[in-house]
Amino acid sequence: FFAFFFFFFSLSLYVFFIIFSFSFLFSPRDCPVMCVLVFRKQFQHSCEPSWPVSQYPTHNIVLKGVYKMPTLLLFPAFLAALQRPWLDPSKSVDERTQLLLNEMTLDEKVAQLGYNPCSYPPPKNGVGGCQVSKYDPEGTNKFQQYLVNQTRLGIPSSFFAETTHSGGVQGTTVFPMPISQGATWNTTLVGLIGSANALELRSCGGDQGLSPILQVCTDPRFGRMEENFSEDPHLVSEYGVAAVKGLQGLDGMGGASTYLGNPKEKIASQGKHFALYGMGPKDGYTPMGGGPTIRTTFDIYLRPWREFAKAGGRGVMAAHQMIDWIPCHANKVMLTDTLRNRFGLRDGYIGSDNTNVEGLYNYFQGFAESTEQAAEIAMTAGVDQDMPGSSFLNCASSVRSGLISNETLNRAVSNILRKKFASGIFDYSQPVDPSMKGNINSPQHKQLAREAASQASVLLMNDGTLPLKKLSADAKIAVIGPYGGCAKTNDTECAARVAMDGGYSPPPDLSSKVITIQDGLENRGYTNVVWEQGSDGGRGGPPPVSMAPALAAAESSSLVILAVGTMGCTCCDRCGNGEVGDRASLDLEGGQLDLMEAVLNITARRGIPAVVVLVHGRPVTFGFNNSILSKVPAMVASWRSAEEGGNGIGDVLFGDVNPSGKLAQAWPRGVGYIHTPVNPWYQTHSSMTSGNFFPNGDGTPMTALFPFGFGLSYTKFEFSNLQVDNSSVPITGINGTALSDEKYALQVSVTVTNTGSVDGSTVVIATYSKKTFIGVLRYLKELGAFTKVFVPAGKSIVVKIPLFLHNLARYDTTIPWKDLYGNPTTGSYVVDGGGYTLEVSDCVNMNGVWSDNTCKVQSAPFNIGVNKRIYGIYL
Repeated sequence: FFAFFFFFFSLSLYVFFIIFSFSFLFSPRDCPVMCVLVFRKQFQHSCEPSWPVSQYPTHNIVLKGVYKMPTLLLFPAFLAALQRPWLDPSKSVDERTQLLLNEMTLDEKVAQLGYNPCSYPPPKNGVGGCQVSKYDPEGTNKFQQYLVNQTRLGIPSSFFAETTHSGGVQGTTVFPMPISQGATWNTTLVGLIGSANALELRSCGGDQGLSPILQVCTDPRFGRMEENFSEDPHLVSEYGVAAVKGLQGLDGMGGASTYLGNPKEKIASQGKHFALYGMGPKDGYTPMGGGPTIRTTFDIYLRPWREFAKAGGRGVMAAHQMIDWIPCHANKVMLTDTLRNRFGLRDGYIGSDNTNVEGLYNYFQGFAESTEQAAEIAMTAGVDQDMPGSSFLNCASSVRSGLISNETLNRAVSNILRKKFASGIFDYSQPVDPSMKGNINSPQHKQLAREAASQASVLLMNDGTLPLKKLSADAKIAVIGPYGGCAKTNDTECAARVAMDGGYSPPPDLSSKVITIQDGLENRGYTNVVWEQGSDGGRGGPPPVSMAPALAAAESSSLVILAVGTMGCTCCDRCGNGEVGDRASLDLEGGQLDLMEAVLNITARRGIPAVVVLVHGRPVTFGFNNSILSKVPAMVASWRSAEEGGNGIGDVLFGDVNPSGKLAQAWPRGVGYIHTPVNPWYQTHSSMTSGNFFPNGDGTPMTALFPFGFGLSYTKFEFSNLQVDNSSVPITGINGTALSDEKYALQVSVTVTNTGSVDGSTVVIATYSKKTFIGVLRYLKELGAFTKVFVPAGKSIVVKIPLFLHNLARYDTTIPWKDLYGNPTTGSYVVDGGGYTLEVSDCVNMNGVWSDNTCKVQSAPFNIGVNKRIYGIYL
């Protein structure tokens, strides 16, 4: 039977390929008709007669110069081409990348370098990537299936979205913004948010998320501060790694050349914006030049990027501005020498920010002579893909002329393909699985958003007003201020909802998703909640209105909640916060300060409770000398609390949740205090008396309005019995050696006691100080470790946290070292030997900041090796 079957099967194949040969010989369009008809879905090209032979690799069987050879002789090669060996999921990511790269023409390679066009039908040479903005299973799957089935090599498109604090697609859950997440001091929560964002984006067909934000924002005038976790590099590093683990999964942290562990639930992360973005008061569109010193750059602004690359982050977006007078998109020292070769991104993917490649020509005038030269400079510096892509998508002529080398082009294309293979998009035909729709804005994710909003709320002031006493259901509650509620007749354009969502949020159904403070009170069962705008909301906010209705409401209510703050936007509406939302002042804008004073005068006269809730994306100040704060009974910073914000804020105000948020950036008293000893990273050891700092010339104290790490609670915590054990650190074995696994840590233990009558969570903050005595100063206090713990009322717990040796490191510009490829370089992170002092508490006691001595710390000395020696070289 088998012999008989094999005979007829072979005869059939022979006859078929004889006919197939004639289709090659006599096709008037030089197109193998039978191939098109029979193998349409496996192997097809457009059959245009203008294709030059030079575009094809010499081993490709459809070369026009050889296609008229007897087709039967080409049968084995033809079958091999049909099989597309790069589709074999058993091969490694790098193997598949190289196999596909070998088959690509120049035009097919160039097509991968941009993010467009993304309209149906896609171009015959392929598409690098497209943004997915709405849940559209039919449209997204149709677009992808065309690329897979109707183009010569079947290369799918990547689908990306902004995952800063959501799945990036309309209808996905909007979580509090990074500035809110930073105030939680809870890396577990940040990881869960990242995981939720990844799952929701995958459910909408996406495979690449533009996050986390790894900027260390040290200037609150910067419009995009709301997108940043903190001004502390250790905090940003920990949050960034937690977010990447959530986005990619613990089994997806092996780097660019490894597969995501669960590609149906996880995505590739693209951290942004590299580097130094947020260092100064202006967005990159008004670029700064020289910037900080090399030591400051590496110690503060680049440290999170090092941790991101080490942890297995797969991609990076370059920043708008310059570093050392070289635009980031052209800065080979930063992109290749530092990020890839020293920090370990290696073959990871680097993409441009929007139009920034051609910006080397038309933004930074005098830098590049043409868009062609701009493309060559950016690609040579290390950029792989251009968003939206006009410069790179037109670079084929530059490759043919030699302006862009084939080596550079192949590196860029390989990194793009590597990301696609690793994300699994070659291994399933449909990006959108309709059965996963239930993951989008699920009840579990909404509850997580509510928990994040409450944990992010920072109690700044409280005279005992909070937590609020429960009122009767029909008690009149006045919510006053432009960011507290909505006019019921104009729900979908409500400024409060937009401000609570913040920038880089997907377009929501505002009328149903975002819970305002007014909504949150009504959800608690209060039936007589009134909202009055009272004033304008500053730049981008609602326009001015009469204050009279607001004052009347304050006169007739049992409780007043003042909701003031800053408007949020993405780009580029020049609102209170957001891209191109830089400010010259930190004061609340418009008539909000006047509104606060008038309302607080009424509530003080009437003796009714009043609470100020800030809805904002940056630290704010309150007029001359911040004098109005003397009238504020209680104040909560709620940040960009997003869609469940009103419910989460209500949980804190009424005591269902004990506030545990802490400031992840110091709040200056005004713009004159920015980049001074008020900020954690500008507190160098001072030669002034008792370690304090001279006041300003106008007599105002050189202290923060609210210092880094500040945040009140409804209970009190005490710290005791601090111990530091360095026995696990083999000092003699690390002198001058590289700690590649970075496993060495001091073990810190401390007893935390809740001395109050309310259960609560607090943050255990460990800072250290070190005097080197080797000709260089270190910062007065540096954050080394932290954790968040829950302690029941009246109970004590022993908290143990590791203080990793590499978190004690500083950057030394003189140390000779080698990068990951063995190339010699100079400069590395080092640990100084000698004595240190560790302080642990739920606050940070900077000299001269806590004038009322309310920050009580436990301190203990510890030692690393021999004084004035350097231990543990990193990089």
